[in-house]
Amino acid sequence: MRLLVLIITFLLLPSLASAGEILISSAAGMMEFIKEVGKEFERRTGKEVVFNFSSSGKIAKQIEAGAPTDLFISASKFWIDYLKRRGLIEKETAIPFASTELVVVAPKGSKLNSLLEAETVAVGNKFAPVGAYALESLKRLGLYEKLKSRLIYAPNVRQITLWVMSGNADAGIIYYSDFVKYRKKLKPLKVLPENSHSPIEFFAACTGSSLKECREFEEFLKELPDEVYEKYGFKKVK
Repeated sequence: MRLLVLIITFLLLPSLASAGEILISSAAGMMEFIKEVGKEFERRTGKEVVFNFSSSGKIAKQIEAGAPTDLFISASKFWIDYLKRRGLIEKETAIPFASTELVVVAPKGSKLNSLLEAETVAVGNKFAPVGAYALESLKRLGLYEKLKSRLIYAPNVRQITLWVMSGNADAGIIYYSDFVKYRKKLKPLKVLPENSHSPIEFFAACTGSSLKECREFEEFLKELPDEVYEKYGFKKVK
């Protein structure tokens, strides 16, 4: 039995980032941006980048459960602090590097003109920062009580976007950076006021595994020109 466990463990090892690699677990809302940056990092350094995308909360829980990760990219400082308190990331490596806004969207061609006209509104669930920001904004704007019975909850911003584009939700609240990716299939209804929610900043932090490569990637993020961020609907945090 012990031999079987050892064999299974050995077979699982290739899924972990090896020497000279960096395993990045990132919020789904950063997928296209991080993939492009990762490819450029590989080209310049010769070090392979391995990706894992999900909601920030799910990734944080995965890390807490022992899942391998070198660099964690979160759409919320909350999950960075969550892992800090558990001693699972290197505190001095936690940095904000990008920001974006919230936008209310409907399917392209929709006749909706406001969020209140929607019968179903897709937002993120409790593990997805996009949901926390959306609910915070709705409450501050006095819209939550009017809409709470119409809300449907998605595990991440990507699912919200897909539901809206497919017509499974009349409207949704997503990051502006996600709207930019799918602007040909979405109708923007409103950019929610920045003062209606906490600042939407994406954070990077190293877990302590492959620390040299992780810090190197963080420096690479800092050195990217503003235009790379703007291409994907983000603003560079300086």
